[in-house]
Amino acid sequence: MSLIDAVLPLAARPTPGSAVVAAVNVDGTVDITVSGASLTASCLETYTDRLVGDVVFVVPVRGGYVVVSRFTTS
Repeated sequence: MSLIDAVLPLAARPTPGSAVVAAVNVDGTVDITVSGASLTASCLETYTDRLVGDVVFVVPVRGGYVVVSRFTTS
């Protein structure tokens, strides 16, 4: 593990990947968990029927994340 990885959590250095939805907010955002850290993310309109527990694909935008879509379960 590099020093930067030990000092900064992965959520502070966003990269594309997966996250888990921890809460669905009334303003259309979701709270996600990424590498043990929780944060709020915006969602593309194509990610509908948002549910707690969804495993979603996220991309970094301006130091945070945007949820693109839910991974399928099949």
